[in-house]
Amino acid sequence: MTTDQRPPMNPISASLFAAVERLQEVIASAPMIDPWYHEVRRALDSCVLAVEFHLRELDGDGGIKEVLGRQEPRLISRMDRIDAELQHLLPELEVANNAAVPPSAALLGPLLHLTKELRQVAHEEVALVYESLTPTGSGD
Repeated sequence: MTTDQRPPMNPISASLFAAVERLQEVIASAPMIDPWYHEVRRALDSCVLAVEFHLRELDGDGGIKEVLGRQEPRLISRMDRIDAELQHLLPELEVANNAAVPPSAALLGPLLHLTKELRQVAHEEVALVYESLTPTGSGD
């Protein structure tokens, strides 16, 4: 399914935090889900959708990068870094999704690493938005 064919996302399905949370739940429930890898693949698909949504919102016409870049040029390098991290995560998610069959204990390490990366970029996005709302020079 291409990005253009996907339905619009609601705030929960667009959330990197929600997608990572679901992936962590699936990883933790590995012994209880049969077959586990179907749930892993579904959770990874949700992560892909969330990352693609965030990339569109960041880079699309009238996106955050364009608007915030005009208003707060000091944040452009941080937006570029988040963009690069999101771009890097897409192939990692694809590799993990392809590795999800057949299920293997060897998959747990890479999945846990991937959830850490996803959560980190989600936190960076939140920090960026917070900083964009904080006037330059104001202290905590």
